[in-house]
Amino acid sequence: MVYRLICFIIFLMLVGCAQTDLSLQNKLIQQVHNNALQHGIPSQAVLVSNNGNIKFNYALDTSQQKEDIKLNEHSMFPIFSVSKLFTNVLVYQLVEKQQIKLSDRIGEYVKLPSHWQHIPINALMNHTSGLPEYFVMSNQEVVAPSNQDAVIEKLGAQQPIFELNTQIQYTQTNYMLLKALLESMTGQSYESLVKTRIFSPLKMTNTAFHVDHLTKGVVRSYLSNGGDSLKPNGYVFPRYSIAHTGAYSTAYDLNLFLSGLMEGKLINKTLLVDFWRPQKLKNGMTNYFALGWNTDEVGHWSTAGHDGGTLVRVSVLYQENKDDYMTYIYLTNGNLDGIWSRRLINSLQQHALPDFYSRAVAWASYNVLK
Repeated sequence: MVYRLICFIIFLMLVGCAQTDLSLQNKLIQQVHNNALQHGIPSQAVLVSNNGNIKFNYALDTSQQKEDIKLNEHSMFPIFSVSKLFTNVLVYQLVEKQQIKLSDRIGEYVKLPSHWQHIPINALMNHTSGLPEYFVMSNQEVVAPSNQDAVIEKLGAQQPIFELNTQIQYTQTNYMLLKALLESMTGQSYESLVKTRIFSPLKMTNTAFHVDHLTKGVVRSYLSNGGDSLKPNGYVFPRYSIAHTGAYSTAYDLNLFLSGLMEGKLINKTLLVDFWRPQKLKNGMTNYFALGWNTDEVGHWSTAGHDGGTLVRVSVLYQENKDDYMTYIYLTNGNLDGIWSRRLINSLQQHALPDFYSRAVAWASYNVLK
């Protein structure tokens, strides 16, 4: 009975939307404004594309800051853990060139304490390694070892927090080791690899690491779930953490990245979608990470993407033929109520997805499944 009622409500909502004379563009603009008002979001940059062609891009600043920043699709936001997607692609490129296998043990490439050497590369990417976290949060600061070698040394004194491939534990340490792997295999710094193999080929000219948040054009960041007032985000990770956080980018550049990926400009796109197949734990449960990407379905569409600090999210939607794809990019810089970035993307998809069933699923994800 409840299921039928929900379906009926969804039907009425979608039919109601269809009966208005608002264009899709105006509906999406109104949704962005509603999100700002309802969730207390100071700044947003949103972009939707189909097969690489931008269909909607919009930026909204309600922060009333006195800084001279004109918000648009080229405004730089901190993207937090979306940075991990660059690491994933660099690893995929090594696999495509047959320089490594995903089943290889990390200890074959990185000098590690004996009880960590056996972890396969794919377990690091799937967050099923059992590795403990390398840092702690204390007094609104990130407390971490002084350098990457010290992180690895610190691991020697710690035991697994669970048996390999039995649980999912989202751990930044996994990406510290992937960074060490990439640098060991190529003889280049991680930052150099990203610039030469991803940013430059795709002409991502407004994406960078270690950006001063006071630089003109960079959006100031606030914490999620501020409550009555926005709270500045003062957490600073060490410079060696760039394989898992620390990048700044724009909605425009992130669309270049996702579209270039789907069009085979970085790796073979058939291989890419194969990497996004659901991964299994030892108990048979499906992992929601597939080699570093958060995967799911929205109606008739498969999705692959990632969240950043709960404030930003990028998502690719595709179907089996792999030739038809959409990208959704939603960048924010804080909120008052803790709205999850995935729901913000759902708020756009409930209007913009091309088929009725998929729009209904997105509507339910935004309005019902909170």
